[in-house]
Formats: sequence, C-alpha cells, structure tokens
Amino acid sequence: MACTLSVNVPKVRTGTTEKLEINEAATSGADPVELSIEMGAGTLTIKPGASSTVQGTVDYNVGDWLPRVSNTGSKIQISQTNNKSVGIPDGQIVNTWDLKLGSTPLDLSISTGANEGTFDLSGLSIVLLTISDGASKTSVTFNEPNPVAMKRLEYHTGASEVNLIGLSYAHVKEIEFNGGAGSYKLDFSGELKDNMNVRISTGMSDLTLTIPSGAHAVITINGGLSNVNANGTWTINGSTYETGSTGPTIYVTLDMAVGNLNLNQK
Repeated sequence: MACTLSVNVPKVRTGTTEKLEINEAATSGADPVELSIEMGAGTLTIKPGASSTVQGTVDYNVGDWLPRVSNTGSKIQISQTNNKSVGIPDGQIVNTWDLKLGSTPLDLSISTGANEGTFDLSGLSIVLLTISDGASKTSVTFNEPNPVAMKRLEYHTGASEVNLIGLSYAHVKEIEFNGGAGSYKLDFSGELKDNMNVRISTGMSDLTLTIPSGAHAVITINGGLSNVNANGTWTINGSTYETGSTGPTIYVTLDMAVGNLNLNQK
C-alpha cells in the first residue's frame, strides 16, 4: 500500500510596489505625544528632521501589508499587520519604511519582526523609548544630546545584532536590555549629566560595553560569568568591575550565565 501526503504551503503574493505617504502632526497639545510604530519584516529607517510629528514613506508590494495610520491628536499609531500573508513569497518582498521624527516630546514605541533597522535619534526629545524586535540587525544612535530627560529606555530582542551608540547623550535615567543569543554592543559615549542605572539580561551571547575614558562606571555581574575581557583601567573586586572615580556614575547590573563579555574604555 502506498500513501501520498499532500501539503498545501501558503504563498505570499507580491505585486507592484506601492508607496504610502505619511505626514502626521499631534494636535491635542499633549506632552509628550505617544508615537507607536509597528511593522513586520523589512527595513526601517528613523531619523530626525520632520516638520510635523512624523513624516516619511512606506514602500510595500504585498497588498495586505498596507500600514494603518491612526491619529487621535495625542497618540499616533502606524501599524502593519500581515497575519493574512504568512508563507513562502512568490517574488522579492518589498517592505521599506523611511521615517523622520520632529521636535515634539515623544513616548516612542517601536515594534518589528525580522528587521534591519537604523534609528538615528540624535537631538530628538524622547521621554520614554521602548524597542522590541525579532531576529534583527539594528543600530540606535544618539550623536547629540536629548533636550529632555528620558525616564526609561527598554529594549527587548532575540537572536539579533544590536548596537546602541552614544547612550550618555540619551539623557536617560534607567535602561533595561533583554536579549537572547545574539551580539550586543552598548556604547555609553556622550555627555553623562546624571547617574544612569542599567539592567542587562541575556542568554548565551557576545556582549560589549564601552565606557568613555574618565567616566565613572560600576559593573556588577550576576550568574557566575567567567569569560570577561577588560580593556583599560579597571578595579576588580569579585564580580564587580569599576573604572573612574568622580562625576555621575553608570551603574550596570548584568545577568549573564554564559557567553563573552568585553569591557572597553574608549
């Protein structure tokens, strides 16, 4: 006897590339404005320079992936749900977002799937920042000071490559970074105005922390990690590594049982 099993693999149908123009301004006077960006797999670029709260373009070639834009005056949401189109594409998928943000103080939330992201947040007024992604390659850069005090930065990721650059310019009080098995770099360069409390939890990963030369930092490692490469001048007391002695302090608590930790002075 012979038995034939037929499996119908769903297809994602691609078509002509369409362009969605986005130009949204908060109108309620709320401070800060809640801005939520939710996309599927693709490429996302965010940078400063918008004349409104958020403007830019989305190029896509899967019909069901047309983003929805909602603006209540105090909350702007740009979201893309593609649950109807999950499967093997019949062509090259296009899903490219190119967005600019304005000077309005923001509670900014970014959620993506498998994504390649370049987020230049230099000089933007960000009060809260939450980023969540899947298997991604993402860089988040602060090359200029945040004009307002950021209360909290949260980053949740998986098996990804993530670079956070210029974190002292973010003017943030608390950072929480949760990762899986990936490669992560947190660079604390910039002007540190106040103490910063950082909590990092990762799986089996490669983690690099870069502390500016002369800055005061205290890094406490939980979980018995033994593979630590400290470059520069560090005082080591058990599982605590300290560099510098004066000024505002970067306090880092790290939960990492296995993997590689590089501590660099820049």
